[in-house]
Amino acid sequence: MSEAALKIEIREPAAVRRFELADLSQHGPWLLKRFASMFPEINEQRIAGYLRGLIYDNEHMFLYQDHAVALAQLVHSPGIKMVKIVQERFVWVEDREDKEQLEMAADFYNHMKVWAKRQDAERIIVCENTDVPKSLIEARLGRLFDTKVSHARV
Repeated sequence: MSEAALKIEIREPAAVRRFELADLSQHGPWLLKRFASMFPEINEQRIAGYLRGLIYDNEHMFLYQDHAVALAQLVHSPGIKMVKIVQERFVWVEDREDKEQLEMAADFYNHMKVWAKRQDAERIIVCENTDVPKSLIEARLGRLFDTKVSHARV
């Protein structure tokens, strides 16, 4: 085999940092537009207030990269045996067509897994509100299991 055929590309993991209040100035414009597209009835000031309230909440893990953000929440299931679950709230990239941004954003799931273990969570709910393809998530977390949820509107 030639040397070119043996060349393996090793990518450095994305630099992931905890979201701080000052990061709203960098990520706020595209992040608020994304929220506004999902919730047009809610104004940007209310969305910014909501995000500010999550930044220092211990039951939320709010992370960012240069072109991506992720929010996960620790959820306690009701019942006789309390079960801790980490639930992805969103993993978004600035440009959903940019494959490099998607690949880097997939690294958020490594951090979710570590955080979930530290919280003694039994599972992580993913693929509910993410730009990252399922195959990239599975490459970080291992096999994903699909469940069916039935609900009724009230």
